[in-house]
Amino acid sequence: MRRISAVIVFLAFVFTGVSLADEIKGKVSSINTSQKTLQISGVIIQAADAWIESELGYPLTINKLVLGDYVEVEGNFIGLSEFKARKIDRKRSDCSSIKGRMAAIDSAKREINISGIRIKVLDDAWLEGPNHVRIPLELFAPGYSVTCKGKWTETSELTAFKVTVD
Repeated sequence: MRRISAVIVFLAFVFTGVSLADEIKGKVSSINTSQKTLQISGVIIQAADAWIESELGYPLTINKLVLGDYVEVEGNFIGLSEFKARKIDRKRSDCSSIKGRMAAIDSAKREINISGIRIKVLDDAWLEGPNHVRIPLELFAPGYSVTCKGKWTETSELTAFKVTVD
């Protein structure tokens, strides 16, 4: 009975940890191989402890990444525009995105803030709540975990065409 309880607690911990991960996708705008950091539109990615993979799943070092590479980064925000990576996947180009907890929202300006990164929400953006239901921006609130898909338009600014509550 103890083993079953221990397994259940362990699985709950693992699945809870996975669901709390943040994510950022975009093109590498700078690389510092000596400090093992890179940037995506002004967001500093600490990659010292990250597992890095190529498009085919082969392991890479940070030295093999180049400016303009499209990457998907899993990890957690640790400060304003600062992200600690657990895994970095170099991919073929896709739309850019960011996943994290909303720190602030201004419905009138149609702006969301995730860890110091401004998300400008287009007027015709698809806004999705739980169960894939379309909802107005006014129903979003700080603390919600959201995924924003769009295009990096300035340093630390993404213009989103889709925002989904996770």
